[in-house]
Amino acid sequence: MQKAKRAGFPPILCLAMLFFVQNNGCTSCAGIPSDFNSVVLTPSARQVGPNGVVTITAVVPKDTLNEGVTWGSDAPPNPGTFTQVSVFQATYTAPAHVAAKFTVTITAQSIAIPAETNSVTITVNPPQPLKITTTTLPNAVVGAAYPAGTQLQATGGVTPYTWSITAGSLPPGMALAADGTISSTPVPTTRGTYNFTVQVADSDSPQSTKTASLSIIVTDLLNGHYAFEFSGFNAGGNVVLAGSFAADGVGNLTGGVQDLNTLAGPPAGGTLQTFTGTYTLGTDNRGQLVFSGLAASPAYDFAIDSKGLHGRMVEFDGTGVRGSGELAQQNTSTCTSSTLPGTSGTDFVIAASGVAGNFAGISPGPVALVGRFTAEPTTSGVPGTIDNGEADANAPGFDLSSDPMTLSGTFNTTNQSARCTMSISPTAFLTETYSVYPITTTAGQLTEAFVVETDTVSQNTPYITVGKMIQQVGYPFTQAVNSFTAPSVGGLSGSSIPPAQSSYVSFVSVAQLSASSGGSFTMPLTYNLGGTIASFTGAANPGTLTNGDSFGRVESNPFTLPSTLAPVFYVINTNEAYCILDNVNSAVIGLFEPQSKAQGANTFSAGTVSTVVTGALATGTAGPNATAAPDFSGVTTLDGVSVVGGTQDTSTTLANTPNLTVTGTYALSGTGATDGSGTFTLTAPATFTGDFFIVSPTKIAMISTTAADTNPVLIFIGQQTDDFGVN
Repeated sequence: MQKAKRAGFPPILCLAMLFFVQNNGCTSCAGIPSDFNSVVLTPSARQVGPNGVVTITAVVPKDTLNEGVTWGSDAPPNPGTFTQVSVFQATYTAPAHVAAKFTVTITAQSIAIPAETNSVTITVNPPQPLKITTTTLPNAVVGAAYPAGTQLQATGGVTPYTWSITAGSLPPGMALAADGTISSTPVPTTRGTYNFTVQVADSDSPQSTKTASLSIIVTDLLNGHYAFEFSGFNAGGNVVLAGSFAADGVGNLTGGVQDLNTLAGPPAGGTLQTFTGTYTLGTDNRGQLVFSGLAASPAYDFAIDSKGLHGRMVEFDGTGVRGSGELAQQNTSTCTSSTLPGTSGTDFVIAASGVAGNFAGISPGPVALVGRFTAEPTTSGVPGTIDNGEADANAPGFDLSSDPMTLSGTFNTTNQSARCTMSISPTAFLTETYSVYPITTTAGQLTEAFVVETDTVSQNTPYITVGKMIQQVGYPFTQAVNSFTAPSVGGLSGSSIPPAQSSYVSFVSVAQLSASSGGSFTMPLTYNLGGTIASFTGAANPGTLTNGDSFGRVESNPFTLPSTLAPVFYVINTNEAYCILDNVNSAVIGLFEPQSKAQGANTFSAGTVSTVVTGALATGTAGPNATAAPDFSGVTTLDGVSVVGGTQDTSTTLANTPNLTVTGTYALSGTGATDGSGTFTLTAPATFTGDFFIVSPTKIAMISTTAADTNPVLIFIGQQTDDFGVN
């Protein structure tokens, strides 16, 4: 007997029906969308407020000829504006005034298949209450443009808004536009807090308004946490110090801490001091720091760069101390047990200079040290370890540069969160203890810091020194000599005994180091040795760099100046290295850093460094090598052609003289287009000549070469990203 068949369409018939449905608009099989052939409308929004715009897009899946739709709307008569953009798109714009909620309907009919239609409903809402949403505004900075794009914000009401000030005022030099944009042309000139009331009015009818109280604080460039270092002299001899403080941008210093060390006092060497204070800063970026929390309230005249990051300072008071130093904005104000070594150890190159006291077995006079070490991570309650160290030193009667010393030690935190402590023990030198004041960190790891020796001068700790440590990149080195791939510029400073003489005199030099494959190098330079001045082109100064060791130490074969000069380099990074002279009785060190031209330029020119674009450059002397050396800080302008201008504050053994006008000229040398060398010739504040090398479009290193000047100085002009030398 045959089994009865199930009623219904055979599968093949269902497939045929599916094809028919898809081409004729039927929906009789399960799984076929009921709106497959309908007009599909997609609005950009379903609800809008006054002046709101909705874009509606139409698609007709069945319309194989892509003929589009015919649009329709009930606006008008309902309020608003309906616009057909194309057969596939239309817009609806709500009216500017909406007293109560209403709806409009947009319709679309397929041109190819008139039976296919669809519609969408747009709800138009009355405006939300007008509200000012800006509650705070960025600080302004004296002499700088207000942050671009700062604009007051509001919600609700009907746009566009109109803004105005109804009470108080913006800082002088600033303006509020009707659209709420705050600008500064010219730039603000007076710091302080400025309170004012703003009003926003919408475009509704009747108009709605709202007011809010706001303020702008105008600060100056000295704003944030800063570290500083200084070296000089008092009646008893050398003075060194380093420390940190916070500047609030409106004249106050807080949280100050410093380590002061002197050869013979007062006060007693190795003194830790805390302080507060005040400061002033003019629109030319020159000012004065007063550490009023310390005895006699020492004051330092300073100049800061246009970003408030780096500056030069000189002591400018009646305390009997004279000298020069630098300050740098910190990106961290604390030194922790993990900051110095990082998580897996950090490599550093350190450079420090100062003097040795007069004790049995110790020859008094200038000392210098350059070396490298690795700071290893600490364990709980145990000081961190300094190892893998090597150092070169130069002191009266001997130098150790031809046979580097092993360097080891420890580091730890202190009761002051702003500083760490570090003890290093170069063989043949006694243990030296330093305070470490961080300048920069990357990912919480120290990359640069000022260091100052805190040992009270005695038979067992006869030195006082100050300097800097910078993170080293590349250890262990396979061929350290290959780190020199392009020209570098360095400024060298210290003291040396000239040939056939017996007393130390000041030595300063600026140089360009250009190394080639195989280690050969040239070093065009100018030096001033106690008033004896000489310049040499690169061709006159050939030399050879040795391969160096795994610590990044690179020696050089001596070359003739007329006397031999043999620099030893400790590589910091590519084309960057600290240098110490391998010459007996020559305590001279400095920093070489990469040289760069103006963007897109193949040569140097008088316009490479132009303050017409960058603004005045902070200028100042390095720490003096002799009591009689002048100290000054100020700002320098260069017109990009030949004219030098500026203002400086100068300290000499005779007097402290502020606000001295600087006038003169500058020019590149005969080789300057290639090596960036040149000269300054000033007529005020006094007759002065100087030889320089361009480091970058915002930085120059220069030495004084004035005739009969037996106390030459090393001078920095411009932003001090990494200083030359250590002071």
